[in-house]
Amino acid sequence: MAKLYRVFQGLFCVCFILAALSILSLNGYAAALLAAAAVWLLLRRRPLPQFTLLLLIGGLVLRIGILLVLHPPIESDFLMMYEAAQSLLGGDLSFLDTPYFSLWAYQSVFVAWEAMWLSLWNSPVCLELVNAVLSAGIVCLLYRMARGWVSECAAQAACLLLTIFPYALTLHTVLTNQIASAFFLTLGVWLLAGDDCRRLGFWRFPLAGLALQCGNLLRSEGIIFVVAVLAWAVFEAVRHPEAVKRLAAGMLALLVVYFASGTAAGAIVRVSGLNPHGVQNGDPGWKFVTGLNFSTSGGYSQEDWSKIYPTLDENYQATAQTETVQDELIAERLSAGPVKLMRHMLNKLRLLWNSNALDWTLGHTQQQPEQLILGLITRGNAYTLVCQFDRGLFYLSLLLAGFGLIAPRERWKQRPSAAYLPYFIFFAAFCAMLLIEVQPRYAYLPQLFLFLAAAFGLDCLGKSRKEKTENA
Repeated sequence: MAKLYRVFQGLFCVCFILAALSILSLNGYAAALLAAAAVWLLLRRRPLPQFTLLLLIGGLVLRIGILLVLHPPIESDFLMMYEAAQSLLGGDLSFLDTPYFSLWAYQSVFVAWEAMWLSLWNSPVCLELVNAVLSAGIVCLLYRMARGWVSECAAQAACLLLTIFPYALTLHTVLTNQIASAFFLTLGVWLLAGDDCRRLGFWRFPLAGLALQCGNLLRSEGIIFVVAVLAWAVFEAVRHPEAVKRLAAGMLALLVVYFASGTAAGAIVRVSGLNPHGVQNGDPGWKFVTGLNFSTSGGYSQEDWSKIYPTLDENYQATAQTETVQDELIAERLSAGPVKLMRHMLNKLRLLWNSNALDWTLGHTQQQPEQLILGLITRGNAYTLVCQFDRGLFYLSLLLAGFGLIAPRERWKQRPSAAYLPYFIFFAAFCAMLLIEVQPRYAYLPQLFLFLAAAFGLDCLGKSRKEKTENA
């Protein structure tokens, strides 16, 4: 009878746990916690073997499966760049005679990037596949960096959480320039700080500068990484003053290659006829005008554009009048008073970090939100669940990153100064977004490095548990 009692006891425990899990799984935030717990339980004893290969193949298979199911429409700036790439393939450069490519000539590089791949297979699916490969590659590069700074289990757990992060997992279905740019920017950080690249010696500095500029040419976010790398160099110089000369020479090489390759790329774009304006940003003040727009919380403003557009010349270039109008708008908004400015900054933070960007990848599935999926859950409820899961993993990674940063000083003494790079990159992006235009999808790049920073929090949890076990 005692044996039968234990059977009933075990059976009831299983049934109760299943009931609790079924309830929790219907809330995306709780599901995010459950997923994180499952990942941690999977890896708490021993890391998975051949994880880089597993991460690459598994991540790629997941993304290919998703692009076979999700077919978001090509819209907004992505549609303009895709149509321009098609025109470039056909030898038609008429897209250059538009305000978009005349004023923001740097977008021409991404048009050429898309045209290159479309010349192999002229289908949006080709671009999605390229994005899928690069997206999976980004996670692998982040893992290769993390394993040099934290325990293997913590590095693997953080990258598995990033792998199932809905926004990063589905963005490849959108023809965005964010993924290709993020790959090269991450490659630059890996070349500079990854343990795998130590054998490169001094060469890692110029190679990192070249990779960072490649990412910047595809999407103008390289300055965020340059600032983060300079912050790392300061930390490294203070920590190891004996290596200041070598570090200064390396940073000089990185910056020279970064800016020289950018200048060379601009010249090539002009000489080739891809864009007579090279890779310039014809109106850098525009981002600050929209970033300070109170009514849109720092997002794009058609009203602001209607004030700027009439001031452009016949070639759609900014004029003195353009600068005057923009300076007046910026000055007016900056003089609104500290309370209004603070409220605006809070609204921008809410728009950028508290909102998800899944409408770009999943929004088209909500045309009939009442429709059932497999007869179990409506499309609307499923979308809400995924959005909550997305934000839940983001908030969890933010907490873990913060927990890892305030870890005992002894642990950070054992790590190289380069371990601060994920934090520097996230914080540099955070500060930049306070000033310029924001959209929820712009959080893609800093969120990648936030998940990398979360590995430090997971490492602390793992070591705390190990220390308690040893002291017991």
